[in-house]
Amino acid sequence: MRNHILSLFLGFTATGTVLTSMTVEAATFDYNRVKNISTRPIESNQILHFFGDQSQNEGYVVFSNLDPDAPDSGHIGLGPNSVFTSYYTAGREFSPDATGATRSASLEKIIGLSNFYNYLSSNNISLSSIGFSYGPKSGQDLTKTWNLGEDKLGQDWFSSPDSNIDENIYRANPDNVETFLSYGNTKIINFGYSPFYALSVNDNGANFGDNLNIILNDPIPVSKVAGLDSLTSGLADAFLKDVAAGGGNVQFVSEDSPQESDISASFNNGYQTFALSFPFELRVVSGRSVPEPSAGLGFLMFGVLFAVSQIKKQK
Repeated sequence: MRNHILSLFLGFTATGTVLTSMTVEAATFDYNRVKNISTRPIESNQILHFFGDQSQNEGYVVFSNLDPDAPDSGHIGLGPNSVFTSYYTAGREFSPDATGATRSASLEKIIGLSNFYNYLSSNNISLSSIGFSYGPKSGQDLTKTWNLGEDKLGQDWFSSPDSNIDENIYRANPDNVETFLSYGNTKIINFGYSPFYALSVNDNGANFGDNLNIILNDPIPVSKVAGLDSLTSGLADAFLKDVAAGGGNVQFVSEDSPQESDISASFNNGYQTFALSFPFELRVVSGRSVPEPSAGLGFLMFGVLFAVSQIKKQK
């Protein structure tokens, strides 16, 4: 077992005071310190607050191959306070352990989304009936979930000896993974694909509970699951109506300082697995997806070369 194992990070870590913690951290962190990942949280007044309590068999897992020489064993950053980063991530229900979990998080609070809220109220549907899940699609191998790819510095993760921020990009084949909302055990809303951008802000050294973990994605579209009955179809339609009015996309944002009590560990089936509590906001936004850093750099270089060639032609 690695001696720094409790310093692992993906970014969905939790505290008991979810809403307060997320609001405070969002107001104080300076995103100008993030140098390689360009995606940023987008402000919204249409928000669903979710929380998955790992002690209640919800939350998410991060896991890696137990063999330290395996390509999917994870890594440690280069910074003075860098932490261990696990290779894979998925909702608790997709854990390498047989947990019996059915979702990653449950809805706790609604801000805005009046159509969705009114539909829940008029049909006596509790907020906790609405769940969130992410991971490999049914029939796909667990290792097809979001992961660090080649786990290559400068491509899949970014770290430097003079920075306390580690930046990680978790990708997957869009055809292999899914992210969705459910009512009970019934899927009602599918979300489009985006990488997960995980930022580990380790300004307070080894003080595990004092460091900030952030995870977010690019704005993604939403769609209704086919074949729903009248109740769930109306519920999905109400949600889609609010999303359309708010800009047509959603973004997931988690900004939190973890506590050791929010984590449990297991070592089975060739993996070291950590289950973590899962606080996050689902924000209705109008933003568009942005190119990943490598693609953005490529577009920039193309533009520079094109401009140079045009100048030469004019001369």
